[in-house]
Amino acid sequence: MSQTSPSTAPRTPDTAAPAACRARPLTAEAFAPYGEVARAGEGQVKQIRDGQARLSKSPAAFPHLPEAPAAALDFYEVQPNALPLRASMIERHPFSTQLFCPMQGGRWLVAVWPEGPGGAVEAFVAGPGDVVTYRPGIWHHGVVALDRPATFASLMWKTPEGQGDTEFVPLPEPVLVTWPEVEEPANGTAGE
Repeated sequence: MSQTSPSTAPRTPDTAAPAACRARPLTAEAFAPYGEVARAGEGQVKQIRDGQARLSKSPAAFPHLPEAPAAALDFYEVQPNALPLRASMIERHPFSTQLFCPMQGGRWLVAVWPEGPGGAVEAFVAGPGDVVTYRPGIWHHGVVALDRPATFASLMWKTPEGQGDTEFVPLPEPVLVTWPEVEEPANGTAGE
């Protein structure tokens, strides 16, 4: 009777390694199918108040359906996640865009499931100057701080009773998401 070594043994569903994804630097172009990335200095930019301030009027849209007419501002205080993120639950907001704006912190993770819970994940490393919006209905992971504690402001539209604003779904199998331990510049700027 021959024995199969553990390294060559076929994997069964019980022993299969979780799906994995390595996050890449966030760019507006790569994220465009899922939402928008906004940054200071982009869009319509002008000096105001006698040159004491620079105003950037972002072209980022913030759409919502009529079922969700009330704007809601929330704050997330997030502890950093250790490598790797073991994603097991994702969420979506069927009636509204959801915006995340870092107020303090460093890099953070943006992870989306374009095909829904049974599909593959795409992940991005955002920088402290990146504002991200998820389009209505885009499945995504909750906000994840990478290097240090972070605080985020979040804005979305809500239904009058708050019913159906957020849907949570467990993934069929956990997904491991990794990222560079040090910042990798994209187009010469970290976090772009």
